[in-house]
Formats: sequence, C-alpha cells, structure tokens
Amino acid sequence: MKKFMKNIFALVLAISMLSIGLRADAAPKTPEVFEKKPYEYEFKETSDLYNGFTGAKKMEITFDKNIHAITESDVHVEQLVGSKHVSLPIVKKVTQSGKVLTITFKNLEFIDYMDQEDFKLVIPRGKMYFDQLTDYEFPFKFYDLLPGFESVFVNSNNASLINEKIFKHNEPRNIMIQVPPIYITKIETIHRYKGVVDSDKNAPNLSNIDVIASGDATRLKVKLGSNKQYERDLDRSTAGVNGFSMGQAGIDELTCVDNTPSTDECKEYVLNDDFELTAYSKDGRKLETKNFKMRVNDQLKDYKVSDYIKADTKFFGKPVSLYELMLSTTLLDSIMKEIDVRALNDLGVVYSVNPVATVTTREQFELALSNVNLKKIELQNPLILTNTSAAPFVIDRDVTITGETIIGNVQLGSGKNRIIRLENTTIIGDLTIDVGDKGTAVLDKVTVTGVSAAPHTKVISGGSSSIHLNDFKSVNGIELSNTKPLRIVTTNSPADVLEFHYGAKALVQLEVVSGKADLKLSTGNVMTQSNFFTVLANEKNNVTASTDLTTSGFFKLNEQAVKGD
Repeated sequence: MKKFMKNIFALVLAISMLSIGLRADAAPKTPEVFEKKPYEYEFKETSDLYNGFTGAKKMEITFDKNIHAITESDVHVEQLVGSKHVSLPIVKKVTQSGKVLTITFKNLEFIDYMDQEDFKLVIPRGKMYFDQLTDYEFPFKFYDLLPGFESVFVNSNNASLINEKIFKHNEPRNIMIQVPPIYITKIETIHRYKGVVDSDKNAPNLSNIDVIASGDATRLKVKLGSNKQYERDLDRSTAGVNGFSMGQAGIDELTCVDNTPSTDECKEYVLNDDFELTAYSKDGRKLETKNFKMRVNDQLKDYKVSDYIKADTKFFGKPVSLYELMLSTTLLDSIMKEIDVRALNDLGVVYSVNPVATVTTREQFELALSNVNLKKIELQNPLILTNTSAAPFVIDRDVTITGETIIGNVQLGSGKNRIIRLENTTIIGDLTIDVGDKGTAVLDKVTVTGVSAAPHTKVISGGSSSIHLNDFKSVNGIELSNTKPLRIVTTNSPADVLEFHYGAKALVQLEVVSGKADLKLSTGNVMTQSNFFTVLANEKNNVTASTDLTTSGFFKLNEQAVKGD
C-alpha cells in the first residue's frame, strides 16, 4: 500500500512539474487582437550630436505604400507630463523617399525628461495619403533619441568628453543604462521528414515553429531567405502558445552541420538559410529581430528542438546603473552575451546634462526655461521676444540669464517668490519686476531701453532680500508700484543717475551704495504712513528728491554706511 501511494505521489508530482513547464509557454488567455499598423518604425544612429557625443538617433518609418512628401510643420512631438501631453519643438527635419519617412531631431539638450520620459510623434490625419483617417502616433522613450552605450562608452576617444560632459555632473550610480527586454524568449521547432506518413511515401516535409514572446510583441514577421512562400505575418497564437506559432511545408534544403560526420551518418542538420523573426509592438515599433537556423537531428526520427535561445532574461528589460556594470563582471558579461547579436547602441544612456544651457534661438530659450534643472541660461544671439499681444514675455522660475540683447517686453516673475538674476543684458523694451514679497531680483550690468515716454522699468514686488541693481540703467527711470514692503539696493558708477518714480502703496527702503539717485513722486500718488519712503545713502549729496516728497512728512533721507549684500 505504501509503495502504491508513493507511486501515486510521484505521478502527481510529475504531472504538476509538467504543467508548470507547459504554463511557461502557454498563453494565459485568448490574446487581445490589435489591428496591424500600415507601417513599422525604428530608431537608427546618425552623426548628429547630443551633449557632444555623436550617435543621436533618427526615427525611420516604413509605410506599406507610397506616401506624400510632408514638412516639419506637418508633424509634432508630444511629451507626457503628468496627465497632459505637451507639444515640444524638437523636430529638425522630415524627409520622404518612396515608402520611407525619416525624422531627425533637435534641441534635445534642453528637454527635462527625468521621470517623464514618455514621448510620441504625431502625424495628423490625411497627411500621409488621402485615406489616412486617423492621426498616426509613434510612442517612444526619450532615451531612444540619444546616443547609446556604444556611442558614449565604447569609444576610447571619448574619455575627455565623458569627464567633461557626464562625470562632472553625475556620479556613476546616477548614470542609468536602459537594458531593453528580450522580447523573443524561446524558439521551439519540430521537423517531420516526409510529413506524417511512412517514409516510403512521397509527402512534403512538415515543420512547426513556436516562438514564445513577451506580451508586448503583438505581431511577428517571418522570412526564410528570399523565398516568399515561407514568409508569414502573424498575430499572437489563438491555440494556446504564449507567443506565435506557424507551420512550414517543403523545407528540405538541409545540409550537415560543419565539423560533423559525412552526410549518411549525420546526426544534426541545419537549413542553408536563416529564419528571420521580427517582433513588433501594437504601435508598429520594431522591437527585436532574431535570426536562427532550424536544426534537426536523425532523419529517421522526429525531434523537437528548443535550445535556440539561452539568454538569462532576468538581466533585461530594466535599468542598471553604470556603477553596477562596473562592479559586476557577471552582470556585464550576461548582458553582453545577448547584446553581441544585437546593437550595443540599443542600450539607452540616461544622465543629467550640464545645468548651464547655451541658447541661440527663442525656441531654445523657451525650452530651457521650461526645464527647471537648467539653472543658468546663456544667450549667444539677440533674442526676439516680441509677441502679437501686448503682454510681456514672463520669466517665472528661479534662474540666471546672461548675455546679449533681448528685444521685447520682459517680466521677471508673476507675484510668486522667485530668485531671478539678469546679467550683462540689454532689453530693448520694458522690464517689469514682480518676484514676490519674499523674492529677489538681481540685475547686474543691465540696460533697459524702451520706446515710450513712460519709465521703462516697473517694480511691482520684491522682498526684504530685495531688488539689487548693479550698474543698472533704465531709460526714463524706474516706477515703484509695490503693494507690500520693498527693499532696493543700488550700486552704480559715480556718474550714473537712477531716476525713481514713487508710486508705491507700501513701505520702501532704498539703499544707495554708490552712484546717484533722483527721486520723484508719481502723479496721483499720495504719501501716507503706510507707504513711508526711507532712503539710506553713503553720501546724502548723491540723492536728490522732489519737494512733494521731502515735505510730505513720510520721507526720510539718512546718511549712513550702506553696502551691497
């Protein structure tokens, strides 16, 4: 009885283990059917630069039929930020040749993609051909556009670039290598000589090929050499295979594997041509291509062969840090074994760029402003910010902006507490300062020239940390219009005179460290205790004030030692 129970237990255990093995290759449920896209797309290296490294990628879209020629304005890129899609001007060029559309990109260094790396290219309906009834969308990760692992780290000439552009701003633990998944995880073949009848019958060879694949792969294209009868365009299996399955008939071009015995004794055979398997996502993206030769054994027996893929998938489909790759040769070797048959540039490289951005166009300036990781923006060309509306261009985040000429009206802040520095800049237009009652604005070697008779600089808010004016000039003066207490510190050359028009509705303390100040009461403004005007100067003679200020009873000029913060 005990022996019988042991046998029953062994049988149950064997069945359980078999079922576990089968479940790995079996589809968990009937697969969702996706409409096949009339195109496929992928990313390819170019000679374009990103952060000094060559190898920035282009998107190449191959359509099923010829397409119209389109321009850059016909497509756009959107970034998913929170729950919103934000359009970004990063399309550089669009070229069309027959069925192929190629898109190259620009301004990538200015994009903030950390923790928001999901993007998509959009081609609106009707652009590619008359019967394009919907928008075409091509999702991607931002690092798909960037130079890959080989372009960055597998080039001995890049040592100084890596030091200057990457290691100065990132430690190896924060440099992430995006290792793509292995989408095709197993291939299993059965080959029957003379079909399924007696070998003395004249029947075609029959083959079954199962391709176990990740659920992200919803389409599989198959080629065998140049013979179109073996081509397939497959959806996921509906017969229980966790991936794709196909039959092939008449495959008989078999030769003995090299370095094995003569043909009559050969125990292993191989097809002359490779099978090429290409997996695609539901969006039409080319995920992975694998090539294999279908192996068979003794012609007198039927054999199932399933050892075509031996990669350890646990290392794939997730990011690893550069530090981890440097630390573990096992990890690197495991990845490299599979990457050998793929491109090293399929490994994305993610890191922070220099927080100082150099811009030459308004487009780049706006992108740089929207990236809070860029702490300083250097202007290399005159910047035209004139708008169709009368509203000024608002700079509303903590940032330092240096250099060149800005043409148009500019506003620093919008009442929130900001720290904004403007250096070595000429503004041909009006300047409004509204950095909040706890904010700070520093204007160093800045000249404001407008076109009207009114003061071209207006101060609405600034906190006790103050508005700092160093070597600052403003045509027709500065209008003070604050509604909360304000401190201003001026440091100018002895010959320079800053003209202030006092329209303040709250307390103001003006500290004249150097240079001269000419103070006037704005028309219609009334001095009271609530908008008391206090002036501190190293030399009282450097300050002049209109009679309506000095006799108001709410104005005080003290000579005392003051210095810039």
